[in-house]
Amino acid sequence: MRYFKYAVILLISLAWSGEMAAQAFEYPDYPDLDKISVKYQGSRPTITDFATAFLDYQKGKEEFYVDVYEAWKRFLQKKDLGDNVSVIADVKNGYMCYEKINTEENDTIVLEMCFWNCADGKHKMVCSNAIWKINGDYGSTAGTNFLVYDNAKRVMRFIYPEDIGALYDGDGLSVFFLPRKGKNIRVSAAGGGDRWNELLEWDGYQFTSKVVP
Repeated sequence: MRYFKYAVILLISLAWSGEMAAQAFEYPDYPDLDKISVKYQGSRPTITDFATAFLDYQKGKEEFYVDVYEAWKRFLQKKDLGDNVSVIADVKNGYMCYEKINTEENDTIVLEMCFWNCADGKHKMVCSNAIWKINGDYGSTAGTNFLVYDNAKRVMRFIYPEDIGALYDGDGLSVFFLPRKGKNIRVSAAGGGDRWNELLEWDGYQFTSKVVP
């Protein structure tokens, strides 16, 4: 009986410490960074809802997103996307991808988005990532954005990559590849054809850089 009591106390202590750790982790809220409302039906938002809200917001901010938004709308309406344009919405895995191939210039523009559930059960981490591929090399177009979504408020806000361990120091040559499956971001090099075997591992709140053997 005495050992049972000790086991119960230990479990309570572990649960309490885990709860305290979750409460101690807070994402910064910058007043000068915009917030985006996310509308959805059902019990929770999907990647479709996050992509719709994000692209609707960004189309008025950067020209790059205008074509993506128009293609996304046509995709949702099940209309023809036109030549050399494709869209994937993998709701089950929380991933979307827009791709446009420019045959004349021999380049490809990619915008991908995904999200992660945060360990506190109160937030989600949303990421958009733009990639430019030309002649087998990679570059960045509109870059990478991270947003924290508040489940209760139904609003996501921009945060800086360095706030969550995702500011990769690659002399401006690093390129991210978001996971369609799994939780880690693959990191590679832009230009030159070099490839790095490195990951940004998701721990439920933020990322940690790791070299893959």
